[in-house]
Amino acid sequence: MPNKEQPKQPEKKFYDIKVEALVPGILTYRVFAETEEDALKQCEKKTPNGFKPSLSLRRMIKATVYLAGSSVVKLVKNFKV
Repeated sequence: MPNKEQPKQPEKKFYDIKVEALVPGILTYRVFAETEEDALKQCEKKTPNGFKPSLSLRRMIKATVYLAGSSVVKLVKNFKV
């Protein structure tokens, strides 16, 4: 009988998500997720880890997803209010 390999499950990673909103500042979240899209869904249910005020950020909501501890952008999503 040939050996059947089980499908490989996606590996979970930590993601940092920075959300620029109508509030003049940047909210920062850290979540543990399998994909960038899953990380965005999880940050809706969590409280932010940090807040950096910035008066120049009065615009639409923009979410940027990074691998935790890096500056490599994995996903950018704009939300209309």
